[in-house]
This record gives sequence, C-alpha cells and structure tokens, in this order.
Amino acid sequence: MLSRLVKEHNQKQQSVRRNNEQLRKEAVQSVSEVTDCLADTLNERVASIFKTQREIESEARRLSTQSLKYTKQTKQWLNMLDSFNSALKELGDVQNWAEVIEKDMRDIAMTLEFVHKGTMDGEPVSITSTSTSSPQKS
Repeated sequence: MLSRLVKEHNQKQQSVRRNNEQLRKEAVQSVSEVTDCLADTLNERVASIFKTQREIESEARRLSTQSLKYTKQTKQWLNMLDSFNSALKELGDVQNWAEVIEKDMRDIAMTLEFVHKGTMDGEPVSITSTSTSSPQKS
C-alpha cells in the first residue's frame, strides 16, 4: 500500500510538473505574443511619428524657400517703387521747369507784342513799369 501511495504520489507530481511545464510554455508564448503585439503597435506609432516629422521638415524647408522667394520679390518691388517715385519726382521737376519757362516766354511775347505795336504806330514805346498794362507812348 505504501508503494502504491508513493507511486500515486509520483504520478501526481509528474502530472503536476507536466501541467506546470505546459502552463509555463503557454505563459511564455502569451508573453511573447503580447510583447510582439506591443512592439508592432509601438513600431507603427514610431514609424508614423517619423513619417510626420519628415513631412514637417519637408514643409518647413519648402516654407523657408518660399519665404526667401517672396522676400526677394518684395525687395524687387520696393526697388521698382523707389525708382518709380524718383522718376515721378523728376517729372514733377520738369513740369515745374516747363511752367516757369512757359510763363517767362509769355512775358517775353507780351513785351515783344507791346514793342511791336508801338513801332507799328510809328511812335517809339517807352516802358516805365513792368506791369501788364498797355505801354505808354512818349
């Protein structure tokens, strides 16, 4: 009877060991699957983050290039506007000069006209003032 009890005990221990070994293998397999699943999920997220980072860097470079291009264009427009402004000022100066010359020419023409009228009548003309009144005959 003792030998039978020992034999049963040994069989139970072997059964428990086999069961424990099986449970250990299943636990290792489950932990491995969970680890792989977590690693895959994390790798997907990390890959997504890296992809997004590359896209952001690409957009930043493109934005920087566009900013430089627009800055250069703006400087060209400012230079062109300054040139236009200078040309406009010069035109204003020329217009003012032309108006002064035109006024002087009118004054000269009027003076010549007065002189001519005085000599046409056969009488000399003497100019006593620079007003625009008719010339006085002496």
